[in-house]
Amino acid sequence: MTHFYLMVKSSPTVKVIISVSKKISKKAVIRNRIRRRVRPIIREFISNLKPAIYFIVAKPGAEKVEGKSLVDELAELFKRV
Repeated sequence: MTHFYLMVKSSPTVKVIISVSKKISKKAVIRNRIRRRVRPIIREFISNLKPAIYFIVAKPGAEKVEGKSLVDELAELFKRV
């Protein structure tokens, strides 16, 4: 099951945006925790990405994904691009 959605828009440089809606959690602590978990994983992929704007949107349940499953899910998103 996917907990993230990826949209890509052309751009001259690589830019990654992480969006976590209040629909995921009303608490900013939880939304920020999701962002903090995703950022270091994305840094591994940035060197291999084509210039574009990558907009990652968290879906409900993303706060429960941790560790290897989170890495695998984000890797799968970037392989599709």
